[in-house]
Amino acid sequence: MNIAVVGAPDTGKSTLVQALRQSLQADADTAGFTVAEEEAPQQLPPYDLTLLMGLDLPHHRSQSKPDLLQCDARLRHTLDSQAIAYAVVYGSEQARTDCALQAIHYHRLRSTKRPSAAASGWHWNCETCSDADCEHRLFSVLVGANRSVRQ
Repeated sequence: MNIAVVGAPDTGKSTLVQALRQSLQADADTAGFTVAEEEAPQQLPPYDLTLLMGLDLPHHRSQSKPDLLQCDARLRHTLDSQAIAYAVVYGSEQARTDCALQAIHYHRLRSTKRPSAAASGWHWNCETCSDADCEHRLFSVLVGANRSVRQ
């Protein structure tokens, strides 16, 4: 999985990238993951997951920086306009790393559990299913099996 970390200046991108690299390499399930710090979403190669740094650090709250807010708004607008899915990472120090690891774990689980294209979009118990294609396949198999039993 390739992960991009983006955010306004002075939001702790480099610190998070280093922490994620250490955490992901220490875990055998995520050892092959890559984490890169990116400046602008326009330059993003295709990443599996993009993490956007939140503006909740103590020094962000203590001083209202219009440039910081404008940069964050531009990043979010660009991500949204290019339909790049992203997760916002909040917290300070270890809490921020934990938040990012949770987003990575969630994304990894969702991407590995996607049904194949041939699978039905509707999954329910057979007695309450209303998928016509599913019913047709089921009854075709049953009718075919019934014919072979009679012969």
